[in-house]
Amino acid sequence: MSKVIVEDFERRRRARETASERVVCVVVAASMAALVLTESIWRVRFASDVVPADQALAVSQPVLLVTAITLVAHLAVLVLLALRPAYEPSRKYLLVTMRVVLMGCMCRAQWYSPHPSFGLLVPSIIGILVIVMAGLSFSRQAVVFAGSLSCITYVVMSLLGPMWPLSVRASMLTAQACGFTTAVTFFIVDGMLRMHKASVTSDRLSQFFAPEIAARIAAEPELALRAVETQVTVLFSDVSGFTERSSTMSPQQVVDLLNDYFPPMVDIVLRHGGTLEKYIGDALVAIWGAPFVHADDADRAVAAAIEMQRSLGPLNARLAAAGQPYLAIHIGLCSGPVAAGYIGTARYVQYAVIGDTTNVASRVCTAAGAGEILIADSTRRMLTRPGVMLEALTPVAVKGKAEPLLLHRIRLADQPAA
Repeated sequence: MSKVIVEDFERRRRARETASERVVCVVVAASMAALVLTESIWRVRFASDVVPADQALAVSQPVLLVTAITLVAHLAVLVLLALRPAYEPSRKYLLVTMRVVLMGCMCRAQWYSPHPSFGLLVPSIIGILVIVMAGLSFSRQAVVFAGSLSCITYVVMSLLGPMWPLSVRASMLTAQACGFTTAVTFFIVDGMLRMHKASVTSDRLSQFFAPEIAARIAAEPELALRAVETQVTVLFSDVSGFTERSSTMSPQQVVDLLNDYFPPMVDIVLRHGGTLEKYIGDALVAIWGAPFVHADDADRAVAAAIEMQRSLGPLNARLAAAGQPYLAIHIGLCSGPVAAGYIGTARYVQYAVIGDTTNVASRVCTAAGAGEILIADSTRRMLTRPGVMLEALTPVAVKGKAEPLLLHRIRLADQPAA
């Protein structure tokens, strides 16, 4: 299960990374396009002036050329992302390298220009932006790579430039700024990844476990994921007459009916602290006592079964309005020892309980009639809360058992005594 959660988390992170790459490319391209357009208009405006009054605000020709190259590069990346949307792990590092190279070209174009457009520290802002943009890939490694490469590139370019000794001080300030930005961005990305992983884990676990159980599994995965032998109460719930009913319905109608039926049933199971083990066609299997044991697991399971029987009113009201016959379910419970844990392959795993208790619970469910809840004597012996009205039934012979089962029928308040 932990491997499945990690794969799910990584899949979502990659989707976010790809989406962020598109957004960053659009923003950078739009910014560069605005700068090129503004400068072009500026040059046309003062083209007739011998010495423009705003000459100091003009961008040098080499810097303008690098800006145009940056625009074209990010547009090309957008096209590449459209043609090859599949995730590529190396892409974020290639984008960082491309942006740092463009930063180096900007430094070169600026510092070797006879008419500089800006000072030594302005290119360091570009390096900081490269680090921040790397953070949007939700990769700690990309942030460290961007910080290191930006710092090294700037320091080398400035120290080799013609502005010595001012470049020494600028290099020191930029190295500090890049280091600080890298540390802060790394911390933010690390926190976001941890929160996102916790959210993915919670989403996954909440599909099968009650909220408090899911939270405990997330906090103690090594305790919850190992296979153990334990005492559980297993609940089988089946739709009465479903085979005959589904034969008169289209496949889509069957799916729609089950999608209306299962959600409230599962909500009841989880609300009473149970674990959804699986669906078997129209049947629902839930367990209490695994992965964590409570002293009142049998009471919780019985309470859930009673609420499940009573919760069909709204669904049956909708079915009646649509001219459909009402829905009835029969439920069986059994308590006993099982082996509980994750089974399956590395890519598909399922939390399940294995043992005769599960088989007996299925047989008890089969013995129940429409609208009934039957419990095995093993479950009756584990009940601790008063108020559950039970009727002992004649021992029932079931398939796979040499001895008849001693069963008890739970009498609901609105049901007459047998």
